[in-house]
Amino acid sequence: MYANLLVVLLFSISMAHAKNTCNITNISDFYTNLKFKSPILLETNKQKEQISSLTDIAKQRPNPEIDLEYLNGHQGENDLRSYTVTAQHVVEFGSKRDKRVNKAKSLQELKKAEVDLKLFSSNLNATVEYHRVAQLNILIESVEEVIHTFNKVIKKLSSRKRLTPEEVVSLSTLKLASNDYRNQLNNLENEKLVLIGRVSFLSNCKKVNPEYSELKFKSMKFEPEYPSAVGLSELEDLKVNFALGELDVQKSLGYSNISIGPRIEYQGQGDLKFFTAGVSVSFAFPWFHTNDGGKLNAIKGVAAQKLSSKNRKELLKIHKVNLVTKIRRSIDTLVNMPSLRELEKKHNKVEKLFSRGVVSIPMTIESHRQQVDFLKSRFKIENEILSTYGELIMIDGNTPAFEKVL
Repeated sequence: MYANLLVVLLFSISMAHAKNTCNITNISDFYTNLKFKSPILLETNKQKEQISSLTDIAKQRPNPEIDLEYLNGHQGENDLRSYTVTAQHVVEFGSKRDKRVNKAKSLQELKKAEVDLKLFSSNLNATVEYHRVAQLNILIESVEEVIHTFNKVIKKLSSRKRLTPEEVVSLSTLKLASNDYRNQLNNLENEKLVLIGRVSFLSNCKKVNPEYSELKFKSMKFEPEYPSAVGLSELEDLKVNFALGELDVQKSLGYSNISIGPRIEYQGQGDLKFFTAGVSVSFAFPWFHTNDGGKLNAIKGVAAQKLSSKNRKELLKIHKVNLVTKIRRSIDTLVNMPSLRELEKKHNKVEKLFSRGVVSIPMTIESHRQQVDFLKSRFKIENEILSTYGELIMIDGNTPAFEKVL
């Protein structure tokens, strides 16, 4: 007993240690971690296991039917007794079992594709959130630096006994600006708090410290690289196949099943006993219908699904063109923006000029405002490109190409 408790304790400690020691140093490591360790992956695998059982259900044959009958009566002074046992096996006509299996396979393929795309969408959103937290770290540091700089100037001006009219206005402006940046800092911290919790959970790590890294947007591929991949467009074809499978099942239901098997009967009348044996056959006589209603409904379902899938695929083509155009425009805009290193160099020059008193207070306020606004604008474009690219490759199922951008 104690040995078992020790094993459980050691296993728990090892699992906790593994959860605390995630080797995530950049966004690429985070995405790889999601692919192999995310709790959503475990959920997806369980769903796939359930989906795999659809064919097992379809392969089931009808159970044999056992019919027992007992009759008791009187004829004069004689007792009458009758026992009947019938065992019937159900024979399915119209290839019902094969049609059920084919329909189940179509549904299985459709459901697995939907689950895989849903998993990628979850990993995509989590990766964008990881990158957003890394951006927030930079934004928070930048805003804190602005507040610190403004507070130094406010303290310096407030210590003077007399202020010029320009300094009075500058002091008031600085206080307002400082309060505004404190509010921004609070919002950024709250956003980070929410996202870091999700990122930690989805990565299955107790503590994650996202590091910012430049994304490889030039590595993006806009044409399908994996012909056998299943995306949103191919998903529509699978829906049509499933509708056709349902039609085949409804056609097979137009044939009656036959129940056939041995029948044994015992009769007793006083001292007389009789045993009889034979074959019992029963089936539904197709007098009123041969499942014409079910077949007609399935035919209409196929027509509706084909039209729906055709429209959906056309809309996806249009949407794909729009997404490619959007990404290319955003990349062109991003390329023409200064990098974070260039921005930092320019900011350091401004800070040196300001500390020497060369730059006026209004220009200092404007310089810091532009820096924070620029970071917000750049980060917004990065996230839009990343999300849009993920949405784009889901159309063709080109999901393996996503990690090449990270």
